[in-house]
Amino acid sequence: MRRVLIPALVLWPALAPAQVAVLSVSPLHLAFDAARPAVSDGQLVRIRNLGSGVLRWRAIPRDPWVRVSPAEGTGPALLEVRIDADALGAGRHESRVTIDAGDADDSPASITVTAEVAPRAAAASGPPAAAEAGASRAAATPDAEPVPPAAAVAAGAAPAAPLRFTAPSLPTAVRNLPYSHAVPVAGGTPPYSIRLVQGRLPRGLALKDGSITGAARLQGAYPVVLAVTDSAQPPATVAAALSLRVIVLFADTRLTVSPPALTLSAPRGASAARARLGISSGRQSLGWTASADAPWLRLFPASGTAPGAVDLEITPRSLARGAHTATVTVVMDGVPGSPARIPVTVIVQG
Repeated sequence: MRRVLIPALVLWPALAPAQVAVLSVSPLHLAFDAARPAVSDGQLVRIRNLGSGVLRWRAIPRDPWVRVSPAEGTGPALLEVRIDADALGAGRHESRVTIDAGDADDSPASITVTAEVAPRAAAASGPPAAAEAGASRAAATPDAEPVPPAAAVAAGAAPAAPLRFTAPSLPTAVRNLPYSHAVPVAGGTPPYSIRLVQGRLPRGLALKDGSITGAARLQGAYPVVLAVTDSAQPPATVAAALSLRVIVLFADTRLTVSPPALTLSAPRGASAARARLGISSGRQSLGWTASADAPWLRLFPASGTAPGAVDLEITPRSLARGAHTATVTVVMDGVPGSPARIPVTVIVQG
């Protein structure tokens, strides 16, 4: 009897789907109205994972007057953001908190933090008798050097601004396209020496002469720590965590802002007039930032992810009667149509 050999059936284990975390941060704008001196009441930001896998994140304030708690974590969380108003002068201040989740999609996310700080109460003046005594001594010794008042000393030459990084991230790079951007550093005494102390840049990019240049070969998020040393004697050195993202553009990706221009009318003395700009980028969801070049025009939020919108708030009570113009600039790094500049005209009546 002839034997027939039947080959054994080999079963291969099914491949598990890739685990990809997706960072979600809300809200992306926090506004504080603070009195000095004070550490403000905190506001909460929700951090979520809309994908799968493990989401590991860090919260990185750009400026020391912004405080976050906790500074890092895993998975969903509530992040508390506070401001130290005592460290600020009177007026409006703006900063950012970067939520960096490494290789997770939609990372990093940027939270805009604004603070309106009331002026400090005027300090009591010194005793009149002391001022009169000083004047008498000056009159009695006409050849002596005049003693400058304390206000004049305080108004002397301002010291150099402290050495610092001015942004929490580098502009987005597009894979295989030329890239060249200076590391965002200011203050101290130029020229600067900048070095990479932790992490790695995307393949194809290099740090040279204070700029990151080349053409990135692989998409993804690349968190790095850079250190800068200035030329002061003795030199100052600061380090900061920054993120650089490399994206691949779809064929139909383009920044579109609508409407392309705005004209509003408002009665003189009105508290506010509002409008909205829609922001899109085709089928691809990408981050954007927006800014305005007039103090009477405010934007909420100042950054986000397309498709989205930015609300405009105009304060006509600070304007004289007639037409006033400003420009809103929307930036989506590496995308055709960016930057988009939207002219805004407000006609104050009455």
